[in-house]
Formats: sequence, C-alpha cells, structure tokens
Amino acid sequence: MSKSRLDTHITFGHQLILYVSFSVITITFLLLQDYDKDTEFKGNLIFFLTLIGSFVFLYAFSFTDIYQRKLGVHGAVLFFMQDLPIRKFIIYVPMGIGASLLMSIVSQNLGLDATNSSLVSIAGAGTVMMIAFFLTKSIVVPILIHGAFNTLVIALRDGILTSVGATNALFPVPDVGITVGGFNQFATDALIQFTLVAPAEEMMKMLVIFFVVLGIPNAKFSDGIAKYVGAFFALLIWTMFHAIIAV
Repeated sequence: MSKSRLDTHITFGHQLILYVSFSVITITFLLLQDYDKDTEFKGNLIFFLTLIGSFVFLYAFSFTDIYQRKLGVHGAVLFFMQDLPIRKFIIYVPMGIGASLLMSIVSQNLGLDATNSSLVSIAGAGTVMMIAFFLTKSIVVPILIHGAFNTLVIALRDGILTSVGATNALFPVPDVGITVGGFNQFATDALIQFTLVAPAEEMMKMLVIFFVVLGIPNAKFSDGIAKYVGAFFALLIWTMFHAIIAV
C-alpha cells in the first residue's frame, strides 16, 4: 500500500489537537485570574504541566523509531488520537457518564466503610472511562465523560443536585480554587473540569500506558496484554491520587 493511500485512511487527531488548544487558551486566561493565590496557582500549574507535558511527550515521541515499532506507523493516532464521528460521541459519552454514576451508586450499597466505598467508586468510574477509551481509541471520549461526571459530583457537593445519594462524598474531585469575577462559580468549576482536570488526568493515564508498553520487551500496543497491564497501573495510580484527596 502506498504512503499516499495509507494517509487517506488515517486521521491525525484533529479533534484532540483542537481540544488541547482550546484547553490551553482557556486555562491560561483562568490562571491569570488567580496568579496571586499561591496555593491554588501552584496546584493548577501542576495540572497544566501534566496535560501539556504528557501530550507533547507522547506526540513528539511518536516520530521516533522505537515508538513506531511499539505502536506502528502513525502510532500516536492509533494509540489515543483517533478522530470519531459525532454519533459515536453521542453514544459513548452519555453511556460512560451513566455507567460511572452507576458504579458510584452501587459502591454505596456494598456495606463497606466510607474509605473503601470511595475507593470502589473511584476505581469503578475510572474503569468505565478506560473501557470507553479502548473501544474508541480516542482520549477525547473519556475526557468528556470525566469532565461531565466531575461536574455532576460538584453539583451534588454544592447542593445544586440532591437526588443521587452521596456520590459527591464517594468520588472526591480536585478543588482547583479558580474564580472569575462576575462569572458563576459553578460554571467556572465545570469549565475547569472539562479543560484542565479531566484532560490532565486522562493524558497522564495515556503516559502510564505508553510507559508500560515501552518498558515490556517485544510488547506492542496492537496485540497482547501489555496495554491492559498499562491500563491497570494507570488506574491504580489515578485511584491512589483521588484517595489521597479524599483523606
């Protein structure tokens, strides 16, 4: 197959690049609003650097020989940057939000203490997002699920919604502390979840998966269980991060 023919069948992550670009513009503006708040600024800067650092590293490394041996030609695209038709977003995102919420509700009824219920809720929601990623090969899908679910949890925490049990307590969401004068606080929180917290955490998961696949001799992303081992460690690290927030 000629290179030109191959290129017509490969999408190059336009959706993710647009999403990350929008996130960078939005977060830069919002960070400037709170640059004088030392603690909040440093915390948000960590999320920002995690997002940009992970994305730039994965994308730049995709042009190296070892990356292409592990993931194939156009590996970054085939790994986590597939472009999807709108109908797939309409299908997968609401299903992912509903399944994540279901995991949290179920965890409340397992007879566990608050700490273990929180861990089950976090791990369950994370697993749903990871499955959505593997089904679509697009990180944008779990980002949207993650952002929407976090926004729902914030709405429960702030009393805007009160009909879904204690999901807000079982799934701790990072409090970024950004405020924009004259702008509704809940709207600001929701925007931050979609443009900073969810993209940074999901991009970090991709970096962990890639690190594991890269570290296992002869492992390739397209076959074997290496990518699932990577996903397990990504979810483990992510769950531990949220568990620390919950303490």
